[in-house]
This record gives sequence, C-alpha cells and structure tokens, in this order.
Amino acid sequence: MTDPETSKFTGHCLCGSIRFECNAEPEVQACCHCDDCRRATGGVYGSFVFVATKALHVTGEMRAYEHQSDRGNTMTKDFCPMCGSHMFESNSKSPKLRGIFVGVIDDASWFKPQAYVYASKKLPHTPVDPEVEAFDKMRW
Repeated sequence: MTDPETSKFTGHCLCGSIRFECNAEPEVQACCHCDDCRRATGGVYGSFVFVATKALHVTGEMRAYEHQSDRGNTMTKDFCPMCGSHMFESNSKSPKLRGIFVGVIDDASWFKPQAYVYASKKLPHTPVDPEVEAFDKMRW
C-alpha cells in the first residue's frame, strides 16, 4: 500500500545547491550506531532512508568520499562541496539502493526507524526506542 507522505518526497542541502526528489517509498528506514556514521554525521548515530537508486533524482554537483566498511564493502558518502551537508550514501554490496540522510529531507516527520544497526557500538546514554529492533551488526 502506498503512503502519500513517503511515496514522493524532496530535500536539499543547507545552502540549496543540491536538491533531490524521490519518487518511491523507502525500502528501509534505519539508524546506524557505527563509528563511521557517527563521524560522518557528527551525531550519536546516523539516520537513513534507503530507496531504489533509480527513484532518486538529484540536481547540483556533489563530491564523494569513499571508505571501506568493516565488512570490506566500499561505502560512498556524497556531500555538498559548498556547505558540507552529507546527502547520500551507497554501499558496493547493494548498488540498487541509496541511503538518504534523514536530516536533508524537507519534511521527514514520517521517519520511523525499522531497526537500529550496530547497536553494539551505541554510546551508553543514547536514547533509543525500545519498540525498534536492534542488531549488533549490519542487518542487510
């Protein structure tokens, strides 16, 4: 069943140089407590919605940073070269999916994580919803 709030959504970086539109519902909504996501976001965890790559339409020129995950996959973080906003991430293991950082979605009031991944790395005082399933490593 299609949810009108999540079947089409938009977003942009802090300065507005990069904009996007997504024409599909997220396949996964999650928060990640791994060290890399904390460093990339500057927060206690990273929050993402993962969508089909083909459903994401981006305007503006981005820069990318690649690094290896603990599982040996290449992780790519796309960001705005003007304001530094982290926009998207992708994993070489799942090229058909792209993660959108929740903080750059125009209205993300519908965001509800389905999972916390790398919960074993969670900082001790980080609040989490006890109703959401937690995994010690990456689930997908």
